[in-house]
Amino acid sequence: MRLLRALRALAMTGVVVLSLVAPVGLAVPAPVEPTVRVAILQEAESIRLTVPGPCRLKDQATGALLAEWPELKWQEIRPSNPGLLWGRQELPASGVVLDVNPDTIFRVNARPYRGELIVQRTAGGRLLVIVRLPLEEYLVGALTSEVSAGWPLEALKAHAVVSRTMVAHRIWIRKAQEFDMTSDTSTHLYHGVAAERSRTRQAVEATRGQVLAYDGELFSATFHANCGGHTEDAAEIWDVKRGIPPLQGVEDPYCRNLKHYRWRTSLGEEEFLLLLGATPAQLGSLQKVSVTQRNASGRVRGLQIRGGRGKATLTGRQLRERLGANRLRSLNFTVSLNSGRVAFDGLGWGHGVGLCQWGAFGMARQGKTAEEIVQFYFPGAQRRALKGLPGFVSVNNI
Repeated sequence: MRLLRALRALAMTGVVVLSLVAPVGLAVPAPVEPTVRVAILQEAESIRLTVPGPCRLKDQATGALLAEWPELKWQEIRPSNPGLLWGRQELPASGVVLDVNPDTIFRVNARPYRGELIVQRTAGGRLLVIVRLPLEEYLVGALTSEVSAGWPLEALKAHAVVSRTMVAHRIWIRKAQEFDMTSDTSTHLYHGVAAERSRTRQAVEATRGQVLAYDGELFSATFHANCGGHTEDAAEIWDVKRGIPPLQGVEDPYCRNLKHYRWRTSLGEEEFLLLLGATPAQLGSLQKVSVTQRNASGRVRGLQIRGGRGKATLTGRQLRERLGANRLRSLNFTVSLNSGRVAFDGLGWGHGVGLCQWGAFGMARQGKTAEEIVQFYFPGAQRRALKGLPGFVSVNNI
């Protein structure tokens, strides 16, 4: 009553008053900002969903209201033919959107998330599950999914700018796709609300809306765990234009002797050949595994595997794909053959392009600012506000 009397009093003075009263059930939407679509599950057989508050289910294609509930507890969702089975209710829609209050935390398979939930039946008869939420809220959980909240604040701020750039670039180029990001290491780790921390929220808020650009456009900024002393040219890994300064490798003294700087692994001869797709019968007993070419950063471009019956050649990238990125942690390695085992001694973990996470940690520990960190790893990049860049020119298209 006091609030209503105050609003009436302001109205009588001629002051314009915006309505603060939300529709029954769901709250007023948050201010418009870029949203990100995160595929948290792909090709799932089913999911269980809990929503501790009002929610509405809509057909993704038409926007038609399908159902609404005061809450949901452990609702099972499965694909059916041709749509979805929502509990015991058959839905003809192949894709649905679940609206919830912005402050409601819902759970998918017991993991907590915020935002809007999208569930689609895939062509293969499984489920694609997407969470859509504001970019800045996403970053709070995504940042701590990648690095520790206990890191120096300047390192967290630098990572927030790089992550925001990476995600915004994917939002821009993937408008016609079903989702922008995955929740695994193929794009950016995201563990939902459970990963949110106050210090990462502080880093995100301190850099709100700030991204990196070159020649007035976003570029594909990215990161990795440890570069092993030298970051990689993006053109060595992906189909990008060569010579763009922010995407060129730099010598990095800051990650040396920090976590993941050195690694070693070995495999038996038979396992090694099988992972390569060859067999002892084809190549014979292994005689030598040697590096034939390295690039400017010292990473392996080509190898030769010689056996008693023949030889095979492959690229460093092919080798890492076949042995696995967690076993062959980087392409900066030496290789030797001893007593029937193939041994690799290497530096760094990851593709090596862009921000070296442990290097950023080392720089911040030495007193470097977030601006100095991003300029070191992306030389020539401009720090810009996201709004106004191509793809994010106005409120209407973000």
